[in-house]
Amino acid sequence: MNKMLSFVRLDYITVKPYLTLKNLLIFLVVALIMITSSGSSVSAIAMLMVYATLYVSYPFAVGEKNGIDALYVTLSIKRSTVVLGRYLFALTVDVFAGLLAYAFSFVVLTVMQKDFNVLESGVVMLVMLLLYIIIQAVQLPIYFKLGYAKAKLLAYMPFVGLFVITLAVTNLLKDSFSLPQIMSFFGWFAANPLVAVLLGLLILVGIIVISYRTSLRFYNKRDF
Repeated sequence: MNKMLSFVRLDYITVKPYLTLKNLLIFLVVALIMITSSGSSVSAIAMLMVYATLYVSYPFAVGEKNGIDALYVTLSIKRSTVVLGRYLFALTVDVFAGLLAYAFSFVVLTVMQKDFNVLESGVVMLVMLLLYIIIQAVQLPIYFKLGYAKAKLLAYMPFVGLFVITLAVTNLLKDSFSLPQIMSFFGWFAANPLVAVLLGLLILVGIIVISYRTSLRFYNKRDF
């Protein structure tokens, strides 16, 4: 466990030079504009969390540029430690970004003397967190298989795929089911929140486990 946490800290040190105050201020200003124009925290939270996902790929970029993966081999760091550590780093970044976006939105709206919808903002943060965890579960195996340079374009395809799938599912539901049927389906989950949460967590854990094992298999095949 200590080795895992040390690796997460190493990834943080790797990306720290890119976490400049200038970059942070740019995104906070953009978020501020979005909040003041809409009077809502929803878009700002989503935007700030997108910003955070960019940093998840930085350890791959820096590692490839400086041959750090070969150093891991020299230091006898297990490849499973590297892979699991990077997943934990990604999760840490996502959670921190969500909390920062939530707190920033609360402060801005409070200063503006506007209502801060605690529940709505919390739900948005959790939905975005789950969404980015799933997207990264697709991205990380690509990075581990191809490396950053070859994967950087392909790794952003999940965002495009998510948009296409959303449109397809929306049209399918609209054409195949009536509105009362759709509301009845989601109403069942609303009436059974514990079952919905447990089912969602089970699916999420399954996706992460499959992603991790795929990444480890790809990373084990690479030569450094």
